[in-house]
Amino acid sequence: MKYVDRSIRCYLNCLAEKTSIPGGGSASALMGSLGCGLLSMVANFTLSKGGFNGYKERAKKALKKSECFRKILINIIDEDTESYRRLSAAFKKCAKDSDKVQKALKAAIKPPSKVCDYSYKAALIALELSYVGKKTILADVVAATHSLDAAFEAGRANIDVNLGYVRNKAYVSSKKQVYRSLQRDMKQIKSKILSVARERMDARCQL
Repeated sequence: MKYVDRSIRCYLNCLAEKTSIPGGGSASALMGSLGCGLLSMVANFTLSKGGFNGYKERAKKALKKSECFRKILINIIDEDTESYRRLSAAFKKCAKDSDKVQKALKAAIKPPSKVCDYSYKAALIALELSYVGKKTILADVVAATHSLDAAFEAGRANIDVNLGYVRNKAYVSSKKQVYRSLQRDMKQIKSKILSVARERMDARCQL
C-alpha cells in the first residue's frame, strides 16, 4: 500500500522507525503538499467572501495552481521512496562509479528537485494570496509559507547528498547553480510574504 493511502498516524510511525524509508525526501514532499493545502484553503475562503471581484479572480487562479501543485507533491511522497529503493539496490550490487548507480543517483535526484521546484512555485502563490487573501486567515498564508520553505530546504539537502556521489562534474555544477539561485529567490519571496501578511494583519487589528 502506498504511504499516501495510509493514515497520518501510520505514516508518522513509519517515519520514526529505524528504516531508510520513508525519509527526508518523502517528508519534504509532504511538507510541500501541506503548504499547498493551506493556500487552497485561503483561496477557497477568499472566493466565498464578498468584496472586490478582482481579488476573487486572482484567488481563483491561485486556487487552480495550488491544487495542481498539491497533487503533484502528494505523488512525490511515494515517488521519492521508490527512487530510494532503486538507488539502495544499485549501491548493494554495483560500485558507486558504475553506470547503473550513476543512473539511479540521477533518478533519485528528480523527486527532491521537483519538491524544490513546486515549493518555489507555490511560494509565488502564497505571495499573491498575502495581498488578496481574506484577512482573517492570513496566518494560514504565513504557516503555508514556512511549510513550503521547509520543504524547499529539505529537498535541496537531499539533492546535495546525492550529488556528492555523481561523477559528472558538469551535471553537479549545473544542479547546484540552479538550486542555489532558487534558494536566494525563495528567501526573498518568503520575506516579502511575511512582511505583507503581517502588515495586513496588524491593520485589521487596529480597526
